[in-house]
Amino acid sequence: MSKHKPIAVGILGLGRSGWDIHARAIRNQPDTFRLVAVHDPIESRRQEAVRGFECKAYGSPEEVMKDPEVELVIVSAPNAYHAPYAIAALEAGKHVLCEKPFGLVTADVDRMIAASRKAGKVLQPFQQRRYEPDFRKVVEICRSGLLGEIQFV
Repeated sequence: MSKHKPIAVGILGLGRSGWDIHARAIRNQPDTFRLVAVHDPIESRRQEAVRGFECKAYGSPEEVMKDPEVELVIVSAPNAYHAPYAIAALEAGKHVLCEKPFGLVTADVDRMIAASRKAGKVLQPFQQRRYEPDFRKVVEICRSGLLGEIQFV
């Protein structure tokens, strides 16, 4: 049994990543996470989340960010929105998990990191396979030098 209450999560974007990766992970880890709010521009996606999670569905991402219950915002909206939404969520006092690409250009990432530091909140890029055994083995082999100096993957 968990010794802490589940982290209250808001998801921005309920496409493939938001729904099939993040919402599913939240559903599978009820002692760790609880989906409390969502935003997607498509009404039917919002309503599916309400039915499946009994969460709040907002018509704008800003409403999710303003929700005092939300502790962590997952940014899984279209790529062009990653940096603006992540920065806005950090400025609203939320921790942020951002889908890839983390930013479209280096300046986006620099602004995101600066906003995280200023807010004192966690900003984390999402990489769902980083800790899977096959990925870890590839990293181990690459770091071992067995393949020589890797030029391109």
